[in-house]
Amino acid sequence: MTYSNEKITREQFITIDKLREEVINKLRDCELKLYSPEIQNEFENLIDIVKKRKFIDERIELSVLRVKLESATLERIAARLKCLEEDLNKGLEALGESIDNVQNTVDILTTIKNVTGLVARILVIL
Repeated sequence: MTYSNEKITREQFITIDKLREEVINKLRDCELKLYSPEIQNEFENLIDIVKKRKFIDERIELSVLRVKLESATLERIAARLKCLEEDLNKGLEALGESIDNVQNTVDILTTIKNVTGLVARILVIL
């Protein structure tokens, strides 16, 4: 994947900033759902301690990356954010769906990891 070296115009920055806000809001919504009693109970009832720990770690990572995305300077992430927009939207949609289907804890873990991986790629070199 390559990022364009072209200068980003003011209008493009406004559009990309709106995109960032949408992504941050979707991440926050997913975070809130991941802390819901329904999801908490599902993971607390697991016998597999490794899955429990992984869930906690991935949930924390999602929160940390959301905060970093909020505080990132738009000029530094604009090209990567725009480039990964489609993948990020698909990942967030998949995460929302897996959270709604509470019984599949493996799917929740996988989709959290996918989304955090995409956000980490946007924030690289900050």
